[in-house]
Amino acid sequence: LLVDDSIVVIENIFRHYSKKGADRLSGAVRAVNEIGRPTNLATFTVILAFLPMFWVTGMMGPYMAPIPFNVPVAMITSLAIAYTVAPWAAYRWLRLAPGQHVEEHAPGWLERAYVRVMSVLLDSRRARVGFFFAISLLMLLVLAMPAFKLVLFKMLPKDNTNTFNITVDMPAGTALEETDRVIRRVGDIVRKVPDVTDYEATVGEPGIIDFNGLLRGAGLKGGPQYGEVRVNLRNKHDRSKSSIEIVRDLRPKFAQLEKTTGANIKLVEDPPGPPVRATILAEVYGPNYSELRRIAKELRTNVFEKTPDVVDIDDSTTAETTEYRIVVDHKKAALAGILPVQVAETLQAFLGGYNAGMVHMDQEKEPVLIRFQIPVSDRVEPSDLRKIFFTNAQGNEVPLTDIVKIEAIKGPQPILHKDQRPVVYVTGEMGSGSQVYAVLHMWEYLRTHPLPDGVKLKQYFMADPDTTGYSVRWDGEMRLTLDVFRDLGSAFAVAIILIYLVLVGYYRSFTTPLFVMGAIPLTIIGVFPGHAIMDLIEGNYYFTATSMIGVIALAGIVVRNSLLLIDFILDFRRAGHGVREAVLQAGITRMRPILLTALAIILGTAIMVADPVFGGLAVSLISGTFASTVLTLFVIPLMYYVYERRQERKNQSAVA
Repeated sequence: LLVDDSIVVIENIFRHYSKKGADRLSGAVRAVNEIGRPTNLATFTVILAFLPMFWVTGMMGPYMAPIPFNVPVAMITSLAIAYTVAPWAAYRWLRLAPGQHVEEHAPGWLERAYVRVMSVLLDSRRARVGFFFAISLLMLLVLAMPAFKLVLFKMLPKDNTNTFNITVDMPAGTALEETDRVIRRVGDIVRKVPDVTDYEATVGEPGIIDFNGLLRGAGLKGGPQYGEVRVNLRNKHDRSKSSIEIVRDLRPKFAQLEKTTGANIKLVEDPPGPPVRATILAEVYGPNYSELRRIAKELRTNVFEKTPDVVDIDDSTTAETTEYRIVVDHKKAALAGILPVQVAETLQAFLGGYNAGMVHMDQEKEPVLIRFQIPVSDRVEPSDLRKIFFTNAQGNEVPLTDIVKIEAIKGPQPILHKDQRPVVYVTGEMGSGSQVYAVLHMWEYLRTHPLPDGVKLKQYFMADPDTTGYSVRWDGEMRLTLDVFRDLGSAFAVAIILIYLVLVGYYRSFTTPLFVMGAIPLTIIGVFPGHAIMDLIEGNYYFTATSMIGVIALAGIVVRNSLLLIDFILDFRRAGHGVREAVLQAGITRMRPILLTALAIILGTAIMVADPVFGGLAVSLISGTFASTVLTLFVIPLMYYVYERRQERKNQSAVA
């Protein structure tokens, strides 16, 4: 984008220098003045295309904000350079070889081919109709590609990172030692991967809170049944396999470990964009929380686990646990001469240990605590309480079990709320595909199949759910995808309106801007097939949020080409040429700068094609620019030609 203005200026200076006897200084000034107004307008259309991205809402807003801020600054700077540095440099150093000075710049083979094809379209009504019909049919076929899954949609693809996380959830009530054994087995699997440099395991508490864990709530988890393993890989530039492939290869091994240990093992990859609680997140709402837990279990078993490519399935319900309440029998305790507070203090020391004092050691800088702690193996089961005795004032030993009652009760389960409404979450991750199609598969299943107990869930995507009955709202990355594409689509619509209004003011016409903007729809003819071709080459290549940014950028970029064409057509008309000659000469004159600016965009963005996140942006710009540039050279002049011919016939009829 930064070199587009300079390309147009330099090319026009070269064209003026090609004329025999041209004065170098006045030629440069005339060349800049000639393309000054359309170049100014083209630059501001690019700026207007990006500005509405300031209003992208939600967590994606901060990701997008630098684009509409930096693009206008860069474009205005490039325009200033194109009007100062570029003409000065051309005046100083641009020298034409002998024989290049001719009365008019001789058309090359490309211009001659253009003239032959364009002449047929201008002179033959049947050829024009066939051409426009073919373009319309091609547009319809391209727009139908997503319906046949030839173009796949996704918020953002996974990025190739240097780290990922493994979380282990054991059944409630699992001893810390058992969780530790599972974590060590996870480590045994991980260390066999050649690209792993090191890993860090934590048991009983969360690991270091990272960007992803802040939103997923990993920092709030803990307890003897929980563990984490943070895995670090070799730098992505030093290994042949991406982190995405490494994680995919590890999943079957951990699935086998889950079967033998009963653990729930999830591989969490750092998100390329805003983090979400889970890639696939079903929020279940309803009036009865016990019923919500049961519905969530059925949703997990009958829907999530039966959907292809959905992995790391979990829910927010916890297993029922048994707690033991120790109740002091005050009458028996009084007869035995034991105070209830003694029971509480003794139980605290038995379960948690106590500090008996401090010892000063020569090799230590600080005093060392003397701590007494009963071995874990002697304080596991309620029957271990029989080992506790008290000595009363008479010197008699009184067993704890003689003065207390041990009651087994059901442990409390958490009740989660979102926006002050009780909710149960069912979560899942994608193995390699897009969450859009997994969620649509689940949505279609729930729409046509009630759950086993006959529960029919109302489903919501964007709207707030009705909590008077039982309903499910699809959140997670699906909601983020819908929000972002809604906002980007709105930004695109606002950009189109702003560009149109500016063009109306420039041309003082409501019709001419429509010809200029006719190149915008033509970009889709390239964008969708470009993504489909990349999907055939690489597999699982998606139209993402960055692809949509590329489409928005194209709205400003391709208008530049149309502006140059229409402006030169109008200049030729004012010089006294007929419609046909003006259209043909404008295409010949502006073909070279249009192709040069298109090639600059294509070559400049080609380096991004292989990037996992920004590849979609590159494909949109490359394929959209290629298709719109080729078609713009024919479609826009032909549309103007047909319109002007009709206006001429109307005027002739009115005169007659």
